Amino acid sequence: MNSGLASVKQVMNKSIISVEKNDAIRTAIKKMVIGDIGSLLVTSEGVPTGIITERDILRSFATEKLEPENKVETIMSSPLISVDSNASLNEAAEIMLTNNVRRLMVKENDKYVGLISQRELQRFIVESR
Repeated sequence: MNSGLASVKQVMNKSIISVEKNDAIRTAIKKMVIGDIGSLLVTSEGVPTGIITERDILRSFATEKLEPENKVETIMSSPLISVDSNASLNEAAEIMLTNNVRRLMVKENDKYVGLISQRELQRFIVESR
């Protein structure tokens, strides 16, 4: 199967785990470890406002004097970069490259319905050979 023919909807991860922007970074780390995931959607009173990734956490602790009790909003990436659920995988890859990100939130009818990462793209390419 050609990755240009598949849509983001077919490959995305539909499970979105979130954390509030005012939660402690420690809370985000615990959710990532328990969920065995590399990112969390960041919300403000339930409204999506950003994303926090393992890389964000590692970079912040390596380059700044942050404490695990600091708020998630101090290191989250914002604004959210997204792709439409009907977009092709090639379009998703182009958006990732253009924006130098590894994950995109997936939107359908102006609602976030999933997440697609480089890992999902790679898995699809390998499994479709």
